Amino acid sequence: MGLDEVLVVVGASLLVLGLLSRVIKRLFLSTVLLALLIGVAIGPEGLGVIEPPVGEERKLMEQLARLTLAIALMGTGLAVTRADLRENLRSYASLLTVGMIGMWVVTGLGAWLLLGLPFWAGFLLGAILTPTDPVVASALVTGPLAEENLPRRVRRTLQIEAGGNDGLALPFVLLAAYMLTKPSGTPLADWALEAGKEIGIAVAVGLVVGYLAGRLAEMSLRASELEEPNLLGIGLALALMTVGLVHILGGSGILAVFVAALVFSALLEEPVREKVEETQETVTQFLILPAFIFFGTILPWSEWEALGLSGVAFAAWVLFLRRPPVVPLALSQTGTDRRSVAFLAWFGPLGVAAIYYATYIERFPVADGERIFGAATLAICVSIVVHSVTATPGVRAFAGRPPFRTLRRPLDPASETDA
Repeated sequence: MGLDEVLVVVGASLLVLGLLSRVIKRLFLSTVLLALLIGVAIGPEGLGVIEPPVGEERKLMEQLARLTLAIALMGTGLAVTRADLRENLRSYASLLTVGMIGMWVVTGLGAWLLLGLPFWAGFLLGAILTPTDPVVASALVTGPLAEENLPRRVRRTLQIEAGGNDGLALPFVLLAAYMLTKPSGTPLADWALEAGKEIGIAVAVGLVVGYLAGRLAEMSLRASELEEPNLLGIGLALALMTVGLVHILGGSGILAVFVAALVFSALLEEPVREKVEETQETVTQFLILPAFIFFGTILPWSEWEALGLSGVAFAAWVLFLRRPPVVPLALSQTGTDRRSVAFLAWFGPLGVAAIYYATYIERFPVADGERIFGAATLAICVSIVVHSVTATPGVRAFAGRPPFRTLRRPLDPASETDA
């Protein structure tokens, strides 16, 4: 199929998903889930409209996932204000330390026990599935339904956790990969050097780029040199520039984009920040969907079949044990109320971040790479389906409303202080 035909199919899919976004939520679905199903339908196992090039599909998926994450993380960072960071810092810190380590260990043990993978291969799979996805998470906590019925603190906690742990999952992935592929050398020293370099470059470049972009935008606005239409595209431009620059320098572009977005957002005046955030959110909603469509075309059906019941058991393990027991432990000393803890414990979906790392490890000579990719993609798809279907009822239940009836009034603003 030629490029023009692909553009027609993808463009038509995005148009329909955009026009029916509210209907989709009322049906307890999500645009992300439908984009994935469209990919399956038009892929090699479906109608065969799109057939990714053999041998190159995972490299293409890695690059598409990297760009999608950069765009999504810029939107997430721009949604965060300085007040958000100050008021809930303990929760963020706990989720990005205790929470991440706990999810990695639980998932790695599940892979080792249920799939029969070697220990470090299991923990490599666990690392791939550690990060909460900012794309799917943002879809859950944005829009009128979520904004009217979820306290801001809960929405921002999930977004900031997802934004931070995408880049911070890299050391976990590298540790398992190095222990698996360099057992006779100096894996720990090599890991520390590489992880330190990538994270250090990401944080440094993110801080500098975000600060310079914020100051330049401020100066341009004061001099009336920046017209509003151009202001609205700054977020996308900053995301693409940062992820490319850091990749050239050998750092983690994903983490750098999130750091740059947080700094840039903190320096903008509130009315300007809101305009940039609003536009970035709109851009993100459309630009993320092609990644899920393409992902649907490369799903390893034969590997899923080979995994059999052990793959199903592992996907269930990830869904019910990766996060629900870990998050309450991580938040136990933060003063977060039980209702919010329960919501955050369930809604920590997998998505593009896990897809990125599942394809990123192709650069390592991992003996069980195909089984790892198969189990990872199966867990990701199960998470997308289950979290998409339970999102609208979950938001309604949080607000104390019947989960399967239309909400008629917003959550009492006074409850903002309860979560």
